[in-house]
Amino acid sequence: MKHSRSSYLVASSLFALGVRGAASVWNHVSESRLQEALGESAYTFVAYESKALETEWVDMEKTENDPNVMSFDCEAHLKTCKDLDVVSFPAIRLYHRDGRLDRYRGERKTRDMGLFLHRSFHPSVLETDQNTLGPMSLLDDVVIVSHAHPDDWAFYDRFTALANRYRDRYTFLRSPSPNGGSQTSSLSCYNNLDDERHATTAVETVDALDAFVALCAAPLIPELTRRNEARYTGSGKSILHFFAAADPQKETFRHGMRELAKKYAEFLYVAITDVNDYPEMPRVMGLEAGAKTGLALENPNTGEVFPFPAKRSISPREVEAFLNEVIEGKVKSSKAGQGRVHEEL
Repeated sequence: MKHSRSSYLVASSLFALGVRGAASVWNHVSESRLQEALGESAYTFVAYESKALETEWVDMEKTENDPNVMSFDCEAHLKTCKDLDVVSFPAIRLYHRDGRLDRYRGERKTRDMGLFLHRSFHPSVLETDQNTLGPMSLLDDVVIVSHAHPDDWAFYDRFTALANRYRDRYTFLRSPSPNGGSQTSSLSCYNNLDDERHATTAVETVDALDAFVALCAAPLIPELTRRNEARYTGSGKSILHFFAAADPQKETFRHGMRELAKKYAEFLYVAITDVNDYPEMPRVMGLEAGAKTGLALENPNTGEVFPFPAKRSISPREVEAFLNEVIEGKVKSSKAGQGRVHEEL
């Protein structure tokens, strides 16, 4: 199946619209079909099955409509999986005809897995110019662009190494300097999920490049996990928690609160907390025990929490009014209840 840049954009648009499959039934390939694909296909994208992955992977098979995207039942074929060095599952791997192997380590979501696959269809660095930079800057959720001075070969090499290191997660472009004659190399980036742009001339070290990529990729409205919780609770900022149990609910909140999150970014994080992972957190934050949704403002520095009244709608207007009431001292705070645990897995 040939994948062009236009097909990539179409697929990305479908992901953004939340295209979902109607059924969630594994369609495992046979052992012979797997071996045939690994031996003859230019690429083979395989999910070694797990119940937790089923819905998302079946949705992706339907969205991609690509015979090189498949799943395989390791429980029924333990020896085959062992021979392929698949010792635990779920596991997702992209095999290339030339022998390269990419292990997928991102979110096990249809959209993320599909974008990972499509990144593999183009080089780690794409060449562009002022006429094509606009449309190519929309190729991915996060697009990093280098503007190298013609004589700055050291930066050229550092950027190429950066792109090779992160090519499974982001798209990298090389473009002439935007002002047509700068004596300084620079980087710019596009975070298309949050409609954010950044730029820097601090490009002399590998650490500086890595820091810029982290800045560009940081979500405006993150989802708290056991792995990243300490980063946000230890930042010195307050956290506005939105509690939710389902992905559509999370995406609706993200879409509606982006401008509010930008407006108050200096002072607080607007974040999503999954009640499936943190079932006690609504109660800890002063909401009704067992609540599946709700909103609360937390100051991790003082331990104070400000529950958002359940009778108010969680809309940008109402949430901003609530924040102003807190700032003006009109909302009484309480201490976070027992159960606030900070741990990283």
